[in-house]
Order: sequence, then C-alpha cells, then structure tokens
Amino acid sequence: MSKSVSIFLVDDHTIVRNGLKTLIEKLGDYHVTEQFENGKQLIDALPFKNPPDIIIMDLAMPVMDGKAAMQCLKDKEVTTPVLILTLEHDEKTIIDLFRLGIRGYLPKSCTSDVLKRAIEDVISSGYYHNEILVKALSTNKSEKDALAALTDREREFIKMVCDEHEYTYEQIANLMGVSRRTVDGYREEIFRKFDIKSKTGLVLFAIKNGIIEIKAHA
Repeated sequence: MSKSVSIFLVDDHTIVRNGLKTLIEKLGDYHVTEQFENGKQLIDALPFKNPPDIIIMDLAMPVMDGKAAMQCLKDKEVTTPVLILTLEHDEKTIIDLFRLGIRGYLPKSCTSDVLKRAIEDVISSGYYHNEILVKALSTNKSEKDALAALTDREREFIKMVCDEHEYTYEQIANLMGVSRRTVDGYREEIFRKFDIKSKTGLVLFAIKNGIIEIKAHA
C-alpha cells in the first residue's frame, strides 16, 4: 500500500484494544491514531479532527454497541469505512450491519493474516471479501447479463426481501398481489440465475448491484 493507513479502534476491553493496536502496527504501515472504549465515545468525537482511513469496531460493547454506533454514523453521513469485529455470525445480524453500511466483518478468532487482508481490501476496493461476501459482491459477465434480464416483478421481489420490515414470503405475496407459489418461483429463479444460496447472499448482491439503495460509506 502506497501510504500510511490511519485507524481508529473501538473496543471496551483495554487489553484487547492495546493488543490489537500492537498487532496491527506490526502488519504494515498502519497507525492506530485514536482508541475508544465504546460506540458513544466514538460518536461523541464527531466531527473527527483527523478522520481515519478506517474504523475497526467491536460489535458487543456496553453503553453503545457497534450496531447502534453504525446507525449513528449512517444518520450523520460519516463516510469513513467500518470493519466490524464480532463473535456473532447469525444471518440477521450480518444483514442488519451491511444495511447500516459496514464494509466487512471479522470473527474475533481470525488470524493476523486475515486481519491484514481485511484492512487492505477495505482500503483498496471498499469491501473485505470474506467467504460470505465473495460470491455476493462479485459479478461476472454472465451475471451482468442475467441482472439486465431481471423482470420488474423479480426486482420488486428482491426489494421486498431486502426491506427493513423483514417481510415473510407470505407477506410479500400479499403485498405483490400474487400467490405464495409465484413468490417461491421468483426466489428459486433468482437464486438459480446468480448462484445465491441464502437471504444474506441476496441482500448483499442487491446492495452491490444497486437494486436496493444503501447510503454506502465512501
């Protein structure tokens, strides 16, 4: 990487935070310029006097957790990319975090090599393409052709699935004025066209390809 990367760390455990700082600064030309004990401290520091290139933030924290902090950053239109550290991997949590604009997430058990790659990917390409993202955030020529061929009803279905109201397929059928069987057909056809395996994959694919509007962090 051509220039020094400045990083803010947000974690409620001082030992973990200091250890992470030491590790990060050994990985390359990275410098942890600020540390915060929770999301509220981070938000209270706005507007940042010297904005970092990336924020690495824990998800589970007292006072204000990572998800609440992400909501505040989104509301205040903060453009700094955020990488989340978490012990949680459930689908709903990950989808919610990407809706709020995170650029990637890492399990706390990850290796130093994975951490370095994540930082580099977020800085260079905007996202950390871990195993759950690599399929959803890459679009080859055949997928682009399929994307162009999506019907208006298929796009409407995707938007319903990705909606923050978290509609069930039965509710989507009612809202679209079609049968549940028709909705199942939309889902199966879209999953087949883009080799999508789950709702998470569909939401991330929709974000990447602009089918749903997310105020992305620059």
